[in-house]
Amino acid sequence: MDAVGQTLRRRFAETPTSGAAVGFMAVFACFALSAPDTFLSHGSFSSILSSQAVAGIAAIGITLLMISGEFDLSVGSILGVSSLVFLSSAVSGVHILLAAILGIASGCLLGLINGVLLVTTRIPSFIVTLGTMLVFRAISLTAVSGGRMVRYTDYSRQDPIVTIPSFAICLAAALLTLVILWTAMPTLRKGLRGSRLPFVVALGASTIGIIILFKTLAVYGLAPLDPAEINVFKVLNGRIHTEAQANYRTGILWWLGLTGLFAFVLLRTSFGNATFATGGNAEAARVQGIRIDRVRILNFVISGGLAAVAGIIQVARLKSVDPLRGEGLELEIIASVVIGGTLLTGGFGSVVGSAIGTALTGMLRTGLVLISVPSNAFRGAMGAIMIVAVIINTYVRRDRS
Repeated sequence: MDAVGQTLRRRFAETPTSGAAVGFMAVFACFALSAPDTFLSHGSFSSILSSQAVAGIAAIGITLLMISGEFDLSVGSILGVSSLVFLSSAVSGVHILLAAILGIASGCLLGLINGVLLVTTRIPSFIVTLGTMLVFRAISLTAVSGGRMVRYTDYSRQDPIVTIPSFAICLAAALLTLVILWTAMPTLRKGLRGSRLPFVVALGASTIGIIILFKTLAVYGLAPLDPAEINVFKVLNGRIHTEAQANYRTGILWWLGLTGLFAFVLLRTSFGNATFATGGNAEAARVQGIRIDRVRILNFVISGGLAAVAGIIQVARLKSVDPLRGEGLELEIIASVVIGGTLLTGGFGSVVGSAIGTALTGMLRTGLVLISVPSNAFRGAMGAIMIVAVIINTYVRRDRS
């Protein structure tokens, strides 16, 4: 039995998501037993997932930062500024896709400022981002003063529509095919890395093949090559119509997709290894040739960009931005990441664990309401769970050592 217990503890210590999964199941069971009729319903599940999609996307970037040993308290302010840049550009006549690019670029720029300040001043990231949180918030408060809001509906009653030509559809299908093959076939990866089959040639061949396939199917009426008209807001965070009358939204799909993407980046790429090494032992990583300052700056840029993506997805649902958008979100996100198994000291964590922690946060908020507990108790419950998570994470780290 002792050997089994040691094996379980070792497995638990090696898997960052273990604690988050156990905590999630415990809280889920508690609410399921307390309010089975209301909690175990599509309405409850859709509310949890849809409300947490924005925080979940922003939590991905915070997870990368915390694994590399850094903090970002300005993520809520970055989300607010990026949302404002996106919507202000869209209502000013800028094409909606260019407005989205400007919004994401503004988030990346603010993240870059955080990273550069960190590596040039050597001030702890907690202090740097505490200062920039206030500075970035002042941008929104100055741009939208007097308690006003920027509303898309004040400028247009119709959601933005983007027409995608058939060639772009074929190109996207070809690129997706290449990504799938790259992931599934090591031989193809080896070939594309060499000079025998450059990526551009492979992409061109795939595009031609997809076009031929589409045209062949179009002859039989199976794949018409007409340009596609897409409602941008519905694609970003529109309601998913299902037989169950629930409020599932496409923002959930963006959250899951980005979680899978960055989980792959962390676990299967050299950048992911460098991120873990930087947070685990920065000096040892430097000796091994890892440019730790570049890793930190890049993670700040990614965090800012993902905060911007989260903000844009939120705008797609609310169709408005106020100067306090994202205020207080940073503490909830950090708590979710810690509950998800990421160590505050860096070097250990998981994007999937952060997603579980974020879902647990939403489940806690919804479940407390369903069992008639005052909403003010939410923050207290979050604080208690976070303390327990830190204790567990510290124990896990001791076991790993």
